[in-house]
Amino acid sequence: MAEEFYNTFYNAFTSESSETSTVTPKSITKTINDNIKHDNFYGTYSKPPKLENIEDYTWWKERFLNWTKADAHESWFCLEFGYSRPVNDKGEEISLKILTDDDKRKFSYEQKMIALIQQSIRDDIFSLLNHDGSSKSVWEALRVKAEGGKQIKKNKIALLKKEFDLFDSLNGESVRQMIERFCHLKIELERFKIVKTREEIIDKIIEALP
Repeated sequence: MAEEFYNTFYNAFTSESSETSTVTPKSITKTINDNIKHDNFYGTYSKPPKLENIEDYTWWKERFLNWTKADAHESWFCLEFGYSRPVNDKGEEISLKILTDDDKRKFSYEQKMIALIQQSIRDDIFSLLNHDGSSKSVWEALRVKAEGGKQIKKNKIALLKKEFDLFDSLNGESVRQMIERFCHLKIELERFKIVKTREEIIDKIIEALP
């Protein structure tokens, strides 16, 4: 949708076509960065989606759970139902060496889930979580941390609305650069469920034209 939006305005206000465009180091770098962002957002076959910002938790949570159900469902069971290390008659954890093969597999699934969560969120976020070491406690601590960031989300929405209202072209900025910047803003608005009508969007982009 964003690409269609971009192409519509770009083709209307510029004369550049695909025949005259050239591949430059800058365009290659942009493509690589876009691919990285895509992989972080949706995940890949070998790694789950990444939580870049705590205010994105709601959207990330669903993608992460869907990924683990599909690609690490044994570990997902640990997250969903919890995991308890087997203990002896004295209530002491049984040594890994003498666990049954089935218990060893369950322990491995639990450790994998902890690693997946840690791999998926930034170190500075993970370090602030209060948990007991289990994947379920880490997951719950992340939820509590994210809900505590509701004020952050509220502030972000207010800033995006203001950015839209004040959007204008910058000195020395080409039409293409301006439209690309507006597309990024539009994507952010959609992520935070800030609805703008088609008429509002068209009026804003026309007002901002240099």
